[in-house]
Amino acid sequence: MTNETAIVIDDDYDITGILSELLESQGVKVLGMGYDGTDAIQLFKTHSPNMIFMDVHMPIQDGISALREIKKISSNTIVIMITGDTSSLIEEQLQILGADSIIHKPFRMKNIIQIIKEIQKHSTIMTT
Repeated sequence: MTNETAIVIDDDYDITGILSELLESQGVKVLGMGYDGTDAIQLFKTHSPNMIFMDVHMPIQDGISALREIKKISSNTIVIMITGDTSSLIEEQLQILGADSIIHKPFRMKNIIQIIKEIQKHSTIMTT
């Protein structure tokens, strides 16, 4: 078991729950769940997790602006962005802002597990 901690942010409650359960099953302690970018920033400031799994498109505040603010606070925090948008413009923007990995919806659980294992080994993170 590792000392990895995470927060999970997605406006789809089902995805947030599923990702949280998956992370916990892989030994990652989920410190909080949120449903928009505002939640992400607040939970990040409160809990200082090692990693964040966050959707790109959400109401109130999107994941792009939350990513920008979180990386200003801590460039070392691993941020894995989740999106159904396959445009190269979004992917390029996320990479410029410092996203450590991009997961495309619909995602496969085995891809998320692979990313978690890479994080736990401190390896290079891949895009799925």
